Amino acid sequence: MHDNITLDSSGVAPAESVRRFRRLVTGIGQDGRSVFVEDGQAAHLQVVANTPTFVVTNLWSHDTVPVDNSGPVDDGLSGDVPLSPPLGGSVFRIVEFPPDSHWQEREDAPADQIHATPSLDYALVLSGEIWAVLDDSERLMKSGDVLIQRGTRHAWSNRGGEPSLVAFVLIGGTAQ
Repeated sequence: MHDNITLDSSGVAPAESVRRFRRLVTGIGQDGRSVFVEDGQAAHLQVVANTPTFVVTNLWSHDTVPVDNSGPVDDGLSGDVPLSPPLGGSVFRIVEFPPDSHWQEREDAPADQIHATPSLDYALVLSGEIWAVLDDSERLMKSGDVLIQRGTRHAWSNRGGEPSLVAFVLIGGTAQ
């Protein structure tokens, strides 16, 4: 089972309270020197579960390795970005998880958020607290904690009263 969580494209706008991230991108100028080719607010936000406070900010995606850094900037983020990364690529994103009550109490809420992606995922808690939930156990993660997620079924649960920010790098692979 994978990708049973849909990164929503229903037109629900992210809440004003959702954290916005500045994204800087580098490149090589015509003189061969390194330059900043982009410096601005990350524009690729997707609402999850029709909940304006549950938002994924996609920062970069690529389809293949090795990565081709020549030519114009292509962040691979046209349209909605699927939950799973490309098989031979990766996705870098930050998810703002609101308290569970923000989405679980909605009539149109999914039954749960359990899912698996065919990938190796690095998750770093930037702020707040969140529970990493597996089939047989769960662990509370706090700011600075890291989880290496290896294609297993899991969910995230924010049982507190404040949002939790988690950075993810998903690398295309296979599920267990």
